[in-house]
Amino acid sequence: MRIAILGHFPIADAPPTGGVQSVIANLRDELARREEVELHLIQNRRGVPVGRFSREGWTEHNLPARDHRFIPNMWRTGALLRPLLETLQPDVVSTHQPEYAVVTLQMGLPTLHTIHGFPAHEFWNRRGLFTRAATLWEVWLERRTLNLARHLVAISDMVIQRYRHRTRAVFHRINNPVSPLFFAPAPPPTPGRVLLVGNLTPRKGMEIAIQAVARLRERFPHLHLLIVGREADPGYAEAMRALARPLGDAVQFLAPTNQQGIRALLWTSQILLLTSREEHAPMIIGEAMAVGRPVVATRVGAVSGMVEEGRTGYLAGPEDVAGVAASLARLLDDPAHAEAMGREAARLAQARYHPRAVADAYLRAMHETMAMA
Repeated sequence: MRIAILGHFPIADAPPTGGVQSVIANLRDELARREEVELHLIQNRRGVPVGRFSREGWTEHNLPARDHRFIPNMWRTGALLRPLLETLQPDVVSTHQPEYAVVTLQMGLPTLHTIHGFPAHEFWNRRGLFTRAATLWEVWLERRTLNLARHLVAISDMVIQRYRHRTRAVFHRINNPVSPLFFAPAPPPTPGRVLLVGNLTPRKGMEIAIQAVARLRERFPHLHLLIVGREADPGYAEAMRALARPLGDAVQFLAPTNQQGIRALLWTSQILLLTSREEHAPMIIGEAMAVGRPVVATRVGAVSGMVEEGRTGYLAGPEDVAGVAASLARLLDDPAHAEAMGREAARLAQARYHPRAVADAYLRAMHETMAMA
């Protein structure tokens, strides 16, 4: 079975950056182990060596992309991609960005497209004229994909709710895979340590987390919040540091790290905290569950479909500082309860997010896509 996966992915052993790269890398590594699969990965992005490279279990095709360009590279994808696909003749294609899906669908190839985000909704969060122009093009490509597609992967129920009235495609509900390294047995956590992972931007709502810690610090003197992420909005990052300053060492800011670093931080943390104003299906929740940590999060996007209230964590409304603080207190007050929630989270993560389970689901969907082509 010759499979082509199209979308941005990390080259060789480089760590993934961003959710889509993580998904493709985890899916790639699992499919590469399957004897029945001949795997090809294709991308058109800047900063990677151009050409065809044989890796262990798959072949990597990096199309030429311009570093300095007026026209976004996604506009040039079709002309570069068609000759390669005509040569490869894949049995089925798994696309993860709409600029690839439009090409393969127009070519008549059996295509299973995964919807990872909502570009129309994200338009106002993206800054810069060029970036917004590219987003408008992405919105058009998404619309075209929805018109042409017959098989779509929904990584959350939210995807189905938003798109089911805009397409005739069959939806396959498949979760994003979490790297196997998060499923390794974890040591006991450090009591009172809470981890928040995300870029420092207003949409992550980090002031809610800091204010919740301020409410709880006197009651839980050992409470320690670690905020890990890139300072994507320097002004906001400075405001968060100023807000946290009176709390001393109760709040600590750390630079972004790789997956091994995130796992190490989850191992030492008792709780994962997410206080976002906007999210879709954050990979960090699946990673925390795999490690066996309960989650406290705001009820936004598809988060409520990942965190089961009272079973694997607690949910609060967006902007609800009191609700977040109360949820944290319930777990900090009862470490045995937090540990039991973590065990249940790890059990569910095996079935939902382990790459073996996800790859099996993708292969079933691919066979259905091929059968109906």
